[in-house]
Amino acid sequence: MTEQELVDFGFDKVEVSDDESQNGYDYYYYILDLLPGLSLISSASDESLDGEWKVYNFDWDTKSELAKPAIEHLIQVAVHQGYQRHQ
Repeated sequence: MTEQELVDFGFDKVEVSDDESQNGYDYYYYILDLLPGLSLISSASDESLDGEWKVYNFDWDTKSELAKPAIEHLIQVAVHQGYQRHQ
């Protein structure tokens, strides 16, 4: 998935400074809160190789990467439950 696709889906960019993380560099990632108990989080900018970003479910105990169709489906479910995407 590309960074632009994350933005298009409505993910919010979270910037983390070196001062905050104390890991020697600044980085950022994306997060999308869909419903209570359902948040999606991307890989960090320093982990995204060749412009490809991975997305995971933040709240479920799984390490499985979510494919674009799964993200689209989860967003549809959230919208059906009253979630309003911001643009």
